[in-house]
Formats: sequence, C-alpha cells, structure tokens
Amino acid sequence: MASKPYILGSVVARGGMAEIYRGLQVGEDGFQRLVAIKRILPHQAQNAEFSEMFKDEAHIGQRLQHANIVKVEGFDIIEGSPSIIMEFVDGSDLRALLAATESRKAPPGKRSLMPIELCLYIIAEAARGLHYAHTRRDDVSGKALNIVHRDISPQNILISWEGEVKITDFGIAAADRDFKQTETKAGIVKGKYSYMSPEQISGKKCDPRTDVFALSIVLWEMLTMHRMFTSDNEFEVIEMVRNCNIPLRMRDVNSNIPEDVEALVLRGLSKDPRRRYETMEVFERTIRAYLAGRNVSVSANEVSHFIKDVLSDRQEASRDEMRKILTSAKLPAAESSPPKRPATPSVELAFDLNSSNNSTLTVGRATKSPTSLLPSQLQQSNGPAMVRAASAHRSVPQRNHELRLQEQRRHSQKQAQSNSSVLMFAAVCIILLAAAVGFKNYKNAAKQALTLVVKAQPETVRIKINEKDHSGGRFVATPTKIRLDPGLNSVEFIRPGYTSEKIFVNTDDGAPKNLPIVRLKPIATFAPVRIEYRGTEPLTVNVNSGFFKQKVSSQQNMIQISDLTSGLPVELAAVTNEKKTIIRCVFTPANTSERRPLLVIIDASKQACEVSGTSRKEDVR
Repeated sequence: MASKPYILGSVVARGGMAEIYRGLQVGEDGFQRLVAIKRILPHQAQNAEFSEMFKDEAHIGQRLQHANIVKVEGFDIIEGSPSIIMEFVDGSDLRALLAATESRKAPPGKRSLMPIELCLYIIAEAARGLHYAHTRRDDVSGKALNIVHRDISPQNILISWEGEVKITDFGIAAADRDFKQTETKAGIVKGKYSYMSPEQISGKKCDPRTDVFALSIVLWEMLTMHRMFTSDNEFEVIEMVRNCNIPLRMRDVNSNIPEDVEALVLRGLSKDPRRRYETMEVFERTIRAYLAGRNVSVSANEVSHFIKDVLSDRQEASRDEMRKILTSAKLPAAESSPPKRPATPSVELAFDLNSSNNSTLTVGRATKSPTSLLPSQLQQSNGPAMVRAASAHRSVPQRNHELRLQEQRRHSQKQAQSNSSVLMFAAVCIILLAAAVGFKNYKNAAKQALTLVVKAQPETVRIKINEKDHSGGRFVATPTKIRLDPGLNSVEFIRPGYTSEKIFVNTDDGAPKNLPIVRLKPIATFAPVRIEYRGTEPLTVNVNSGFFKQKVSSQQNMIQISDLTSGLPVELAAVTNEKKTIIRCVFTPANTSERRPLLVIIDASKQACEVSGTSRKEDVR
C-alpha cells in the first residue's frame, strides 16, 4: 500500500478558489487509476466560507449520478488541502474546443464554425444532465434537493474524446439548505457575469430557468462564434445582462443558422423567465424534435470525430501527460524472495547401533529429500546413530539402501494419494460450480419474457423500457404491446409538453397482463391548431414525426390538435398511401385557443399549405 493514496500530476485548470490536477489513485496489488483532483488553493484553505463551499460541492456532487454529469467520488485532504476526487474526463472543455475551432484554417472569406447539428446535440446532452440535477430528490427522505447550477459556461461543459458531454463544477450551486452548509445571502451574486440571467445578476432568487438562460447563451456563442455579453467595462456587461441586451442578431453573424434554430435559442434567452422553456427537459426535447424533424441523426460518434480532428495535437499531449504520471508514480517494488514452498517431507534413516537388534530402524524428518541422501552423504552425517558403521557390518549398506527405497516408494504413494485428493477436491468443486450455474441457467430459462399491454393518456407517446428506446424511439399509439425481460423492468412514457411518467413491473411476481392507464400531466402552454384538407386523394397528416398522425380525405377533411406547445416550431407532412411526402410545411402556433385555433389549410392541388392566410410551399418529395 502506498503511503499516499493519491498522486498529483499537472494542473489542468485554475480558478480563484481551487485548481484541478490530473491525478493518480494508487492502492494495493498494483491498483492504479487516473482521476481528476480539485484542490482548494493553499491560501484559501484557511477561509472558512470557501472550505464550507468546497464541502458543499462534494456533498452535492456525490448525490448526482448521471451520464451527463462529472461523477464526484470522494473528499479527502491531499498535501494539507481539502480536495475533491472526481471522475477523470479525458478530453477538453467546450471553451477550448471553440477556440481551437475558430483558429482552424477556413476558405477565403469564410469563418471556421462548428456544424450546427453538433452544437444542438451538445447542448441537448448538457440539458439532459441539468434536468436530472434540477429534479433530483434525496434517496432517503424523497425531498427535492432543488439544485440550480448557476455557473453554466463553456468552461464547465466537458467533452471526452469519445464524444460524451458532461456538466461539472457545482461549486456555487443553489440547493435546499438541508443538504447544504452554506447559503447565498440575499443580494449576493456568484458566478460569471457574462453567463448570468437577468434575475441572477440582480441578486434575485434563481430556479432551473436560470440555467436555461445560461445554457442558451452557450448555444448562441457556439453557433455564432462570438461572445454574447462582452465589454471592456465590467459594469457595461452587468447592464447588458440585466436588460437582456443582445448586441447582435444571430443570422447576421452566421447566415447558415436557420430561422427556426434562431427562434429556438431566443426563446431560451427571454428576459422574462416565464417565457423561457419551463424545464431543461422541454429545452432538450425541443432541440431533439428539431433534429428529428429534419432527419438529422447525431450521436456521440460524430462529436468524437470532430473533437479528435480539431484537437488532435492536444489529444496526443494528453496521452503523453498520462504516460508521464503513470511512469513517475510507479513505486519501487518491495524486496522479497519468491514465496517459499513448504519443505517436502523426507525420511531420515538411522540404525540404533547400541540396540541388541541391529535391524531396529529409526524414521524421522529431514530437510533434504530422500533422493539427495546418497550413501556418501549419509556417511558424512553428524548423527551419532547414522549408518557410518557400515564397514563393520557389510550387510548394513545394502539393507539401508533397500529400506530407503521402500520409504521412497511409500512417500511417493502418499504424495500420489495427496495429489489425488487435491484433484478429487478440485473436481468436486468444479462439478458443484457447474451444477450451480446450470441450476441458475435453468431457473432463468424458466423465467420467460413477458408481453404486456400498456395504455397511456394521451394515447400517442414515446416509450422507454429499461432506459432503452422502444420502437426505435418513435411515437407509438396505445394501447400497444411491449415485451419485458425477466425480473424488474422500468417503463417510461414520454410526450412533449407533458410530464414523463415511469412505472416499474416485476415479471417474476406474476405481473398482470394489462396495466392501468398511465396518465401524463400537461406542463406546457398549449396552442390548438385546426387542419383543413382540400383535395380528393386520401392522405395521412403526420405532425412532428409521429406526435400526431391521422388520415384525411374529401369526406373527413377536418382535424383539430389541442396539445401543440405554444411557441415551438411544428412540422407538418402530408403523406400519400405509397408513403410519399407531397407537402411539407413548418409553422409556429402561439396565443391560440380551442375556440380560435390556428388554421392550417393543406391544398393538394397547389401542393402547399396555408397557415393563417400565409402560404408556404416546401420542396415536393
């Protein structure tokens, strides 16, 4: 065991309160593992408030176990300073990635930019992790932790070489006072001014929509490659944030940004929190719906290829640094000799020459094996009763040799019996283990997968089974059948604008074939839409990639959708029976009601749709 369980490597980041090291955790039996060590600066270690904040960060971080959040593994004192031990994310922070992207060579007259779909994917992944933090509850009491990060910025979004996106640094996070030692006093502002919300910079109470605003700033900057709130004068920055004065129009900076993407970002940047996305989940789903609506498939693989291409030099330098840490951390092996094997029992033969019966044999233990006790060696033995009087009795050497051979045979037999016992014991263990495995497999085989019928209200939902998408993540109409594995299963029902509901089904407990209806609660402001079809050929109207789907014809030409989220883009596609899209249009409903819905007219003859009197014709497919 090393004298110190953690070894500090190089500093990878430094702030006003702490610095972050590459580190190595070492343990018994040669155990070594790379970690990140956030260590409070020595001159701040005596500051009681900073120390308590540091403990709060570790306390909160250990409660957050999510793929999109850097895992906090412990708290320790390293070289006299309080330190947080964290998951080592081998990659880069978003700020460094943006800087490297901007510095790449681009064609004359053009700027080097990140692909729009990658920007959206990274922000969606970050939003996913933040929504988990916002909604986290205490495992024991079930009480909401009420965590708000309050320091979202490109520096605190990490991206690994494998394309994983993780949020870090909950150092100034707001949380329920039952789970936090320190509390931000009223009117005290903590965080980076350029990434604050208007309410945060004014010292008002923050909720998850504060993080929505900050993450929207990050997305704005990723798409434009410009700082949003920036000035040489700090007071000017504060005023810009307080008044939500966005200096540039996104599409003026980057003409490749679609109008729908600009609207998506600006909603998150609303000065009034009530006009922003209600939750990070709504923000995430809006982004993913936009990508899905344009048949854009983005995954961690695309992010991985991009970051490795842009930061190839940094990746190699990171590997060299890790090799140096591992090399320098190798402790000298303790001097030790090969493990001693137990001495093989050997036989020492001696005659009692003082006995009247010269055939009396003394059998004892010796440290040498029988094969090494040659007559010449026996004659050199110092034992008083050993056979060195053979010259006086000519038959003694011969008899001694015969007895020694007999004893060797007996020893060999005992050794063979011992080996046989060991082999038999091992065989019995193997048989028992095989029987246990066979029984377990038999028992598991007896547990058949179970098919259940599930129902939801609203009827069309996305379903996740054990955190994996059902039907490829597409919307499905319920009631529908799902197949569950043996044991405990989680089934989650998802629909934009509604709370997600999760149920657990244990197939081993004789679960019912039909479950109760799962009812999703609306959380968004809805904008009803009425669709009128003008044409003769029957069509299927598909809204938002399966969110709503219904056939229309000349006889049944009216549809009303009541739960489209107000202010979010809606994509409508009219599809023939041959699954050919002939009309596609995009519109954004807002401020409508059941009595006065937004009217969308699908005109088959014009192959276009009219939205509130405005016609928009899309490419015919």
